[in-house]
Amino acid sequence: MKEAILNPRGLKKALSGGLWFRKEDFLKIPPFAPGEPGLLLTPHGQFWGIAYFNPKSLITARLLSREKRPPDREFFKKRLKQCLEQRKGLYPQEEAFRLVHGEGDLLPGLTIDLYHQVAVIQLSTAGMERLKPYLLEALKVLLPLKGVVLKNDLPARKEEGLPLYTEALGVSEGFEVTIDDLKFFIDPFEGQKTGFFLDQRENRRKICRYVQGKTVLDLFSYTGAFSLYAAQAGAAKVLAVDRSEKALEMAERNASLNRLSGKITLIKDEVEHFLTYAPEAEVIILDPPALIKKKKAYEKGKHRYRRLIQMSLQRLTKGGILLACSCSQFLPLEDLLKLCREEGTKLGREMQLLEIGLQAPDHPVYLPMPGTLYLKALFLRVI
Repeated sequence: MKEAILNPRGLKKALSGGLWFRKEDFLKIPPFAPGEPGLLLTPHGQFWGIAYFNPKSLITARLLSREKRPPDREFFKKRLKQCLEQRKGLYPQEEAFRLVHGEGDLLPGLTIDLYHQVAVIQLSTAGMERLKPYLLEALKVLLPLKGVVLKNDLPARKEEGLPLYTEALGVSEGFEVTIDDLKFFIDPFEGQKTGFFLDQRENRRKICRYVQGKTVLDLFSYTGAFSLYAAQAGAAKVLAVDRSEKALEMAERNASLNRLSGKITLIKDEVEHFLTYAPEAEVIILDPPALIKKKKAYEKGKHRYRRLIQMSLQRLTKGGILLACSCSQFLPLEDLLKLCREEGTKLGREMQLLEIGLQAPDHPVYLPMPGTLYLKALFLRVI
């Protein structure tokens, strides 16, 4: 493999646990083809690790391994086995979980969600795209899979010079999985991400303790997961609100699968518009999509979070619960807390913070990379 030499700046980044390196982090970079693996050396020529390179990307290199061995089938087999053992420890009886969480599992550019015997894979970098044959071989050896879906429609692939595509191997349509005794129809072809948001698993469980006999508004409901948990936990009424007709059709299907249709009312509308006429509720779940996708969009996105929090608090009864979520990595937990505090103060609504939820533990955070902590959930009570 070709050798790339870090400069002192790059070495400092490596010593602090960094996985990403830009062009300015190198003393010397030979010409690499997009996604080609190579050796990463210190300024004194010592071996640091194996990375894959892409001269077309702003991130020139991503560290893949500290071992001096090529990234082949055996490499992926070993790493995937470690991930699987960790997940089985977390969720021993469950058939759906995130098997690989990119940088959180020190496998940058790779996401794998496992739904029973179907793996849905997303390859966001040229390096992982190039290594795809080894990855698929290792998965085949490690797991008794019936199908694989390559959901490679991520916008990030454009920044890597890669085409967008979805490819299915052994599966041609959506399928059902059971999570916490609830049935969900997963559509990896048309659905967002891999077809389901597994990262909110623990927060869905937590909200169940607050909804018994209550009216619940599930805002940005998507396919109705929070609504189903609330209805199953004994909510008197659940209003699921989303602007997507397709998402609401899936929510209706999921409600029917679980015989909960009578408890959930589906409303097609923009959330901000709905909140201008929404009934008062004792529990409001505010779980918007990422409103800040880039640093330069911070102020605009923060303004929308602020507006949504304000309007939600205006519809919440005294003693009610607001679950305020953000999946934007560029909105830190402290900023979300500050927004809730400021909007509560403006409205004269005092609040208690009952719990803080994060992404489920099958979406691990790699501490040297703060951006891997992206999901925040505040359980707030108006007093």
